[in-house]
Amino acid sequence: MSKRLDLIKSLIIPSRVIADVGCDHGLIAEYCTAKAERVIASDISEKCLQKAKVRLAGATNVTFICCDGLGYECDEAIISGMGGILIAQILRAAACLPQTLIVSPHRDGALVRTTLIELGYGIDSDIPIYDRGKFYSVIRAYKGGGVRELSHLQTVFGLDCATPNAELQRRLTQLYAVYSRAPQANKQQLSDVTAAMRLQNMQP
Repeated sequence: MSKRLDLIKSLIIPSRVIADVGCDHGLIAEYCTAKAERVIASDISEKCLQKAKVRLAGATNVTFICCDGLGYECDEAIISGMGGILIAQILRAAACLPQTLIVSPHRDGALVRTTLIELGYGIDSDIPIYDRGKFYSVIRAYKGGGVRELSHLQTVFGLDCATPNAELQRRLTQLYAVYSRAPQANKQQLSDVTAAMRLQNMQP
């Protein structure tokens, strides 16, 4: 299993009903069967859902739903393996938002953090991770708990952007190299990266 999925699993809290939204092959749903009375494995793709059904054939507490987004009730939801724009759309269109969310966008993390705050969540974990050639953020948020006001740099780079972190430093180094190729066109982005590098005690 990937480092990212291991990190997601470590943040899951035992709950009555846990949903794996966009479950794909059902790896997270499988882990959740020991953490919840009931697990919902949902995906927009019937083909992916069939693969999850094969993996979880022996589980007695899993409900499979072929649907787009979060159209059912649950206490905790995990949404990963997709971009931040889609995650934000899913959250804003949800019929009923859960108490706890664990989300892992592979881009547009700032939009996800902004959306969580606007929907009444507070962020309590926000961990950068590099896995299989890509950078991700793994964010856990609660309704009515956690940090509910973020600075600009926290919105862009994560709640703990001022805490030394090798994964974040690696990401900032990459972004600085990319934005420096066209500094005028990327003036704001380069300014943000430079400011975050200073927080990390890095030299641009």
